Amino acid sequence: MRDETYQRLIGEVDASGSRLAHTLQDLIRFESIVMSDPTKAGPGERLCQEYLAQRLTASGFATELWEPDAGALLQKYAGKPGAQKGRNFTGRPILAGTRKGRGGGRSILLTGHIDVVPPGELTHWVYPPFAGRLVQDRIYGRGAVDMKGGVACMLVAGEILHELQVPLSGDILFSTVVDEEIGGMGTLAMADRGYHADAGILTEPTSNRIAPVCHGILWGKIILDGIGGHAELARRHWDKGGPVDAIGLTRFLLSGIDVINERWRTDPRKNHPLMELPNQIIVTQLKAGEHPSSAAGRSEIIIDVQYLPHEKDVDGVGGIVRSEIEEHIARISRVDPWLAAHPARIEWILDADCAEVAVDHPVIGAFRNACEAASHPFELWGIGAHTDMGIPTDLGKTPTVNFGPGDPSQAHQPNESVSVAELVTTTKIVALTIAGWCR
Repeated sequence: MRDETYQRLIGEVDASGSRLAHTLQDLIRFESIVMSDPTKAGPGERLCQEYLAQRLTASGFATELWEPDAGALLQKYAGKPGAQKGRNFTGRPILAGTRKGRGGGRSILLTGHIDVVPPGELTHWVYPPFAGRLVQDRIYGRGAVDMKGGVACMLVAGEILHELQVPLSGDILFSTVVDEEIGGMGTLAMADRGYHADAGILTEPTSNRIAPVCHGILWGKIILDGIGGHAELARRHWDKGGPVDAIGLTRFLLSGIDVINERWRTDPRKNHPLMELPNQIIVTQLKAGEHPSSAAGRSEIIIDVQYLPHEKDVDGVGGIVRSEIEEHIARISRVDPWLAAHPARIEWILDADCAEVAVDHPVIGAFRNACEAASHPFELWGIGAHTDMGIPTDLGKTPTVNFGPGDPSQAHQPNESVSVAELVTTTKIVALTIAGWCR
């Protein structure tokens, strides 16, 4: 019976390419952009969630849409993963639904986010970013990879299981959130609402590899104070009232960041066997200077730092690594006479957590069985970026694994695209994993 069920599922998903393509095109056309200031978000997030809710209801899911109370969440979970300041969910609902099984079986959570980053410079796009253009076998548009492609797959997998009346003992839970791209408070709201299961699948792009681990990330602003002055004239020493070039201080500090990155490159604590790269301090933005003829009186360095699950502090976030970086910056500052008296300081902007599911966990075995049934290679991999897997895994006690379509290196880039064939493969593996897990 199990082999027969699997073959029915495989056949139905193999025939679903057009359905998956149309679903993803629909999702891309909702301009569900999240801004750094979420109060400026348009209606795209709400409209996208309403579309998904209608599809779920038609497939036997009991659904709810709600707008979380960001203030209450921040008060309840201050210092914990996903508890971000300045959030507003007015007009930006979370969607969740449950399809009950017959009882006695293991439950599974299918989850993802429908918010996308802004498209950036439109001239860099070959096709309009929200057109959802299908060209030969590929669908182009903002979110095709990150991560509306994965949302389309988990939706269609649930629909096909319902239509074929595949007998499941365990419940299927489905949730799509907003706010993922700016810190994860949407997923915190979902977990706080009580959507927990025996295992979870987060359909972030992994090129259809099973990713049981992701990095945590820290965003920080390093501030360097100098003294402005004329750039073209001979300079007096700063203790005689002369200028101090903040750009020169910045170069000095950047060389110190290179030193710690080189140390981390071979440090076992900063590496993971499934990760392609070690933890790094990545400089992503620089701001300095006030006038073309003036020495810069101030500079700011924005950094993006990765950390691993074993480096989390008692609150489940990156406090240990924050302290490590602060101490390193303080040591660098002591070397320079000016910085010794006016040390660089760090303002932390964001801390997004990470998690890991053991490779011998039963849900990994369910993925292995599904891959075998679908004649798809079983490959474990680590996501070098952050995903929201940590909140359901730790807070929700739902061991959650990343698995989804698309090349993750395309995320946030112009001309994101995913092949329909890859969408079919993802849907097949997700449906087979559900059938095996919840049977």
